[in-house]
Amino acid sequence: MNKKIIISWLLVIIWMSIIFIFSNMDTNESNDKSKGTISQVIEDTVHTTNGMGITDKHPSNEKIDTIAEKLNVPFRKCMHASVYLILAILLISSLKTIGITNKKTIFLTVLLCFIYACTDEFHQTFVEGRTGQFSDVLIDTVGSIIGCGIHILFSIILIKIKDKKI
Repeated sequence: MNKKIIISWLLVIIWMSIIFIFSNMDTNESNDKSKGTISQVIEDTVHTTNGMGITDKHPSNEKIDTIAEKLNVPFRKCMHASVYLILAILLISSLKTIGITNKKTIFLTVLLCFIYACTDEFHQTFVEGRTGQFSDVLIDTVGSIIGCGIHILFSIILIKIKDKKI
């Protein structure tokens, strides 16, 4: 078997495992991680802008926690879409290594991402404090469609570069 095929499918499996690990976190751990990430970005942004002399005020920890709480749900939904965007790009590459054509590749990628999102949400119904939500399946699927669009766009750009039309 070709090394490229093995590596590309191994990356898909690793990425699906990462999604599974995040879905396996209980609600408190999951929320703490996302709020912690948001708070860290706010802190880093404040320190970066302070170093450039843009702002002199540092928000209190209470203010940062309030902002993190408000941004938590939108951030989590964006992460849903983002992880499936990446999964879609990995799947497209893997499907192409086994000779599946472009139109079939896109269809299969979205279908496989949708199915995996359904199983992922079902899995979450067994995790303490988590629920499976079909709206998350739809967000995941939209992320995979965006990933397909990005892949198509970059493919077109690469073809034009090769043909020296850009």
